[in-house]
Amino acid sequence: MAVIKNRPGWRILAALIFLIGVVIGYFWVHKPLDFALIAGAGGALLDMVSTGLVISVAAGVGRRGLSKIHLAMLSRSERLGLEGLIGLGVLGIVLLVISILALYRPLAMWVILIALAVLNVRFVIAWLGDLRLIFVAALHPVTTWTRFLMIVSALLLVLALLHALAPPYAYDAINYHLVGPQAYLRAGRMITLPDNLFMGFPQTAEIVYGMGMGLFGRDSAAAPLHLSFGVLGLLIVGGLLKRYVDTAAAYLSITLLLTSFSFWLLFGWAYVDLAMFAYGGAVLTLVTIWHSTLLPKTADVDASASPTSNSTTYLILLGVFLGLSVSVKYAAAGLVGAVLLVLLVYSPREFIRNVVIVGLAAGIVFLPWALKGLIYYQNPLYPFIFGGVNWDTGRTATFSTSGFGFLSNGKLWQLPVLPFAASILGVEKGENYGFTAGPWLLTVPFLLLFGWQWLDEKPRTFARLAIVFSLPLLAYWGITALTTNIGSQTRLMLMGFPVAACLAVLGFHSVGKWPRKPLDVGFLSRAILTLTIVFSVTDAVRDTFESKLVPTLLGSTSRAEFLTSKLGVFTAAMDELAKLPEGSQIRFLYESRGYYCPPTQTCLSDVLFDYWPRPLKQGQTIDQVFESWKASGDDYFLVYDLGYTFSATDSRFLTENALFPEAVATYLEPIWTDGIGGYTLYKWK
Repeated sequence: MAVIKNRPGWRILAALIFLIGVVIGYFWVHKPLDFALIAGAGGALLDMVSTGLVISVAAGVGRRGLSKIHLAMLSRSERLGLEGLIGLGVLGIVLLVISILALYRPLAMWVILIALAVLNVRFVIAWLGDLRLIFVAALHPVTTWTRFLMIVSALLLVLALLHALAPPYAYDAINYHLVGPQAYLRAGRMITLPDNLFMGFPQTAEIVYGMGMGLFGRDSAAAPLHLSFGVLGLLIVGGLLKRYVDTAAAYLSITLLLTSFSFWLLFGWAYVDLAMFAYGGAVLTLVTIWHSTLLPKTADVDASASPTSNSTTYLILLGVFLGLSVSVKYAAAGLVGAVLLVLLVYSPREFIRNVVIVGLAAGIVFLPWALKGLIYYQNPLYPFIFGGVNWDTGRTATFSTSGFGFLSNGKLWQLPVLPFAASILGVEKGENYGFTAGPWLLTVPFLLLFGWQWLDEKPRTFARLAIVFSLPLLAYWGITALTTNIGSQTRLMLMGFPVAACLAVLGFHSVGKWPRKPLDVGFLSRAILTLTIVFSVTDAVRDTFESKLVPTLLGSTSRAEFLTSKLGVFTAAMDELAKLPEGSQIRFLYESRGYYCPPTQTCLSDVLFDYWPRPLKQGQTIDQVFESWKASGDDYFLVYDLGYTFSATDSRFLTENALFPEAVATYLEPIWTDGIGGYTLYKWK
């Protein structure tokens, strides 16, 4: 055979140049990738990178810290959740320390993150490896039912991520959750913000958000971190039910939680409630570990428990997570009551000893945040009990909305059926409970009244423990709802959602065990559940597409346009403030959202809507109020007219608020209005 001497190399090169040239020529004209698209998608990628770095490094720290404790009885996902959460708690304390040392700056944050990654690289890699195994297993369900639940949960998490990557707009996020990190980053240190009482609270989640915001200078990195707290909580709840029931129960628990519309919405906002949820799940898991040490070693409930397991170790760990939960939000103190009742019921003879162990561990963990409150706000539990900076009994009543609970608002009949009332009447941002919990999460646990006998011994043992754990939480919710309006809000009980989800799944599971004749109730309950899941997914999809999230992330809708679509004329008001002389001090009246105040100005947010009525209540005259504002350096006043209209009906300040319009007309003159009765900007006459 003749050898072909002509080599095809030049032909290959020519063909590649031809193909690449056509591609470049075509897309040079059609421009599928413009700067806006690259900036939008690239920014979202940066947010996910910063979130991944913070979570994985914190989890590596947590894995190292828990490596000496016997946790083999737990499922892999429970261990992953516990490691991530304790690592984030430790990271929060580290960031608190550097903020006190005036090192709360991006460079210092990078140094800390890199140092922790290097010191714990083996543990970080191992944690990420286990996380990969969890997701690989989750994506390969074995039945049609679990496949359906997996697809629904994955879809809802993806939609939630789209919300989380958007610019911050949720009310509490721009009211206080991001105001603190923003102020600390600008100052490079922890500072006192006397006009925003929420900054005196413990801030484990917020100070971690500040790291996410600081790494690449993007405030949209905060909500993905909140979402990550939620995912860690879902891992714990799912793993807990897999351990006590089966894999289908694990999938169902996650789906039940995510199809609770308001719970799902939280995954897209930079709040702290999902952190509270996650730590609630961690505390519940640790309660089950401690409980397993009390059982006979041959018990089926925990056959994998080590015979050398030390209940004291688990009590200390339980106290650590209790301390971390309260370091996120004071409302998590409801978990303290849950733990106390469990200790009393299951180990009455050693109750005092066990309480001391748990209490000491929790107190040590909470101590840094108590010291922060004492140093910056003169109260370790600011603003409760001891008062503190810019605080008095009147503000306590205003903040807690005392006197507006079930005892005085005509809703006392709802107390005996609180979970059902919150489920049926609860509406997101509505007057009733302010939360859409879905039809099943808080109600189906009561199916256990009918299906208890069909539970096997292992899930039944867990159900007993979960019921004991849940009773103080339910009582805590009821007591706060009796006396305050804010106390009835379902969102404040997120630390109880893990146990609610577990009991709800056990309720469905018990029904599924009923005899199929004369009527297959298990099949019917699953059919009804499927229908409600479809409705919930429809709500989530509709909310996502109506929010212009995809165009914003792809750059076809600008950040300003997106924020205007969410915040309305508030953005126009902030733009107007930017036109004022640099260094101006603007007092907001009846407007609490200060996050988008231009960085060249100083804004005083009216967080409790009491800048006007409070001094009058204290005995000052109108002249004295305005003189005090002038003395404090106020140059301009931004009045939220709709906020005033709302506050004018507040029975606590009817007389004082009624004086406001005439007083403003006497001392101030308008220099700008949005034209639709939303905001008016004033200067001194």
